[in-house]
Amino acid sequence: MYSDQLVCPAHVPRGSPEGRVDAIAAMVTTRTAVQAPVERRTALFVNGQAWLTAQTTPHDLADWAVGRLCGEGLIAGPEEIAHLAVDEAGPCVHAVLPRVRTPAPPAPVAPGPRVAEAQLLRWMQEMLAQAPLYRATGGMHVAMAVRADSGEQIVREDIGRHQAVDKVLGAARLAGWPPAQVVVLTSGRISAEMCARVARFGAPVCASRTAATDEAWALATRLGMDLVGYVRTAASLIVYTTGNRVARRIEP
Repeated sequence: MYSDQLVCPAHVPRGSPEGRVDAIAAMVTTRTAVQAPVERRTALFVNGQAWLTAQTTPHDLADWAVGRLCGEGLIAGPEEIAHLAVDEAGPCVHAVLPRVRTPAPPAPVAPGPRVAEAQLLRWMQEMLAQAPLYRATGGMHVAMAVRADSGEQIVREDIGRHQAVDKVLGAARLAGWPPAQVVVLTSGRISAEMCARVARFGAPVCASRTAATDEAWALATRLGMDLVGYVRTAASLIVYTTGNRVARRIEP
């Protein structure tokens, strides 16, 4: 993960808020024209030293950096970042941290809101409806953070399922959302690593359109999270672990 030999690779245009069409590359195969998602090696520098690289879709990189730094436990929140700069010619992100925390295991999550299964299904559909790159290419992941108390939503896309979740968690941190009110949804499989990042954020519910791994299941159980999979239909939905937040219906 750590290296001091990383350099910023070739320039990648910044995504457009109108639909980020520059995150899709037009390609011609031997048979037909297709659209492919853009993938770039992206470096994150901490205090002038290369800390990690990841394959990303190079937009919303400030959100990604904040989400990753918080998710790995190096900072508790964006207020601990003295300076953050996105180098679009990289793509790279440079973060200045007056204090770098020693990562600790994620703590148990707060009680949080109660959520009906039908609401999770609606949110999953709303997430997919706000994912133009996912629809255009079929090769992207999408994640969404929802404030259960207000209904506000943040949606981000990336070629990597972890990066998409990092982006929504970072954006929610930057927006100052109360973690205990946040529900996280993803199009991708929930791994133990993703579960830990969501837990460090403090979101008590994490739901996927697909599955969760056994280690994610075990970690969520220890942390008191509600982990939900196959959020496609009422029949397919699986509540792997429960902190009694997700219910078939919520009585008034």
